Amino acid sequence: MTAQPYREPAPPPSGPPRPSRRLATYCNLGIAAIVGASFGACSRYGCRYDHLEESAGAVLGFLSVGAIVVLAVMALRRLSQTARRRAPYEPRDKASVVGIVLTSLFALGSALLTSLFWFVSTQSPSSLGIGGWGRPLRIGKRAVTPDVRASKEWARGPRPDPSGLDDVTRAVLRDLWLHDARKEHASVPAFGRVARHLVALGAPSDLVRRAHLSCLQEIDHAERCFALASAYAGEDLGVQPMPALYGGDDALPRDRTKALVQVATEALVDGALLEDFNAELARTALDDVRDPACREALVRIVEDESEHAALAWDILAYCVAEGGEPVVCALRAKNASIGETPESLYDPALVARVEALPDRAPLYAHGRVRPEHVEGVFRARRLYAGERLGAILRTARRAASQGAALSASN
Repeated sequence: MTAQPYREPAPPPSGPPRPSRRLATYCNLGIAAIVGASFGACSRYGCRYDHLEESAGAVLGFLSVGAIVVLAVMALRRLSQTARRRAPYEPRDKASVVGIVLTSLFALGSALLTSLFWFVSTQSPSSLGIGGWGRPLRIGKRAVTPDVRASKEWARGPRPDPSGLDDVTRAVLRDLWLHDARKEHASVPAFGRVARHLVALGAPSDLVRRAHLSCLQEIDHAERCFALASAYAGEDLGVQPMPALYGGDDALPRDRTKALVQVATEALVDGALLEDFNAELARTALDDVRDPACREALVRIVEDESEHAALAWDILAYCVAEGGEPVVCALRAKNASIGETPESLYDPALVARVEALPDRAPLYAHGRVRPEHVEGVFRARRLYAGERLGAILRTARRAASQGAALSASN
């Protein structure tokens, strides 16, 4: 028997190519870069300009979900290839499998972080956005106000006498009146929006005229508040541009009933309740104010904000008459969602500065509201709004029932 020459065995089949680790690395680096850029941009700009937080959260979310899908497919494919290997002597590439699993977990963690970031940045709490005077300017789900700069353009009105005030008290008064000035300034486009919505609905001319008059009154309030703040600051202060208004996201729904619901619920919260609350809160400050310029500003605010609340009730009644039961149901639900206590009038840092003052009497002499009045005034106006709304809705339902009965009899 002839011996066969020795032949080296053929190498085992190489199998399909391994998934590229470079792709996984790029995915991880891309996700990390987007996370850093999103949080960094919001930290730098305060998440105020051009819906930065919404766009950053959306982009981050889509890319993270896409990365998870890609990496999950890669991981499953690699695990499947490892399990189906036929050559018993081929070592299993545990490091590759572990790397893919860890990469997928990292992507999943990024997606969870994205979801949290998007939720926090785009969802607003169920607060009313109160504090200061004027109707809130809402962009999307949040109330916005302009930033401040040195300018003479808005500081127009009587000025207080800050002599006799220490530097700390003057600085606090400056920032308190600046807070109100920014709110009043934001109310100008807020009422412009109300006027446009009324025109879109075909509302009576009286409502449209009063909405435009409210814009002019808010301009006067803003000028007065900026003049007061400028006197305490020792320099003229005004507003910066508002890029948040560059977009056109304030259109009403195309469905008329839905449009009536939106206008009615906004009138209830931002007008009938908050404007009325603002007027009554300013009225309480008249008991302590001593400075003539501050008193004049408060008197004007009380009168005008009361008119704005009355306008809101008339707008609400118009929407109920036009929209019927869907508007009634929406108003009942909105009223039930309003809490019984207000949020803080000012941001925590400003509140802390007020509380740190050894003597707050100068604040009240210069037109500021006593904190102990806020909750009581809000509860009273909240109760009044609920009772008045209930009467309007009951009347509307009785009228609808009588109309239905009359139609049936005919």
